[in-house]
Amino acid sequence: MKIRLVVALVGLAISFALPTFAQQTNTPDPQLRQKLVDVIAKHADALNKNDAVAAAACFTQDAVYLTDRGPVNGREAIEKWYTDLFKKVLFTYHAFTIDQDSPHVIGTAGNEIWATGGWSSTIKGENFGPIQIKGCWSVIRVGDDWKIRMLTSNSTPGSAIGFALPTFAQQTNTPDPQLRQKLVDVIAKHSDALNQNDAAAAAACFMQDAVFVTDRGPVNGREAIEKWYADFFKSVLWSEHVLTIDQDSPHVIGTAGNEIWATGGWRVTYKFKGENFGPIQIKGYWSVIRVGDDWKIRMLTSNATPAN
Repeated sequence: MKIRLVVALVGLAISFALPTFAQQTNTPDPQLRQKLVDVIAKHADALNKNDAVAAAACFTQDAVYLTDRGPVNGREAIEKWYTDLFKKVLFTYHAFTIDQDSPHVIGTAGNEIWATGGWSSTIKGENFGPIQIKGCWSVIRVGDDWKIRMLTSNSTPGSAIGFALPTFAQQTNTPDPQLRQKLVDVIAKHSDALNQNDAAAAAACFMQDAVFVTDRGPVNGREAIEKWYADFFKSVLWSEHVLTIDQDSPHVIGTAGNEIWATGGWRVTYKFKGENFGPIQIKGYWSVIRVGDDWKIRMLTSNATPAN
């Protein structure tokens, strides 16, 4: 059995030695946080048992699991994805941590939340390991049982998680055309700011208390996000940055009518400044929560597709 195990290109692509920003921007309700701890523990236990059925049972029927190969849509496909994963890799010591300011309440119903955090695991394959890997995650959970509606994860550079697994891209939602066009418009502004290497314009796409989940951890607040982009653009020149939107996005959350989440892909050409390296092309996937009449970013998470 051949396993393509990649020392993540993320380390070259989007994870330079930049400062981290982990200011707390939300004081979560202790009881709500404990509920989140409990349901996350179930998911971690399923992974440690390499139990695809139990892992998939943590998701809603129409959930989206955004991997570094693309979206896996629906509980049935997610179970198949885990089944294929566990045929190749044995997971042990899988653990989740929750960022201090999580969870965040969505809407007014009281049973929708989003949260961010970290993960770590020890994995072993037929011809490698055991090795330790880690990364970050973001999630939307809904319902009285707090099942996963959308989960995105990335890997910290040096973590080897690029297995050659199948992708599943079934459409599970028919978005409103006008709402989708609004999403297209605001995404274009963000992409344009990145192509211009304009940290202020890129950060202006975020709310004041937004969270940008990088593969090094969360960057909290617009001011810190602008600083992150400014430091990034000191080292790297971006061009031809393009964001695509999955066919079933956006998804409405809450009841106010001005909260959505969406998933999609990205690709970019970049070159290190002052060094004989590049240009090279990289790509990956993103998930976002946008709110308000101007649809600013409340939470953004991205990952990078491993090189083959």
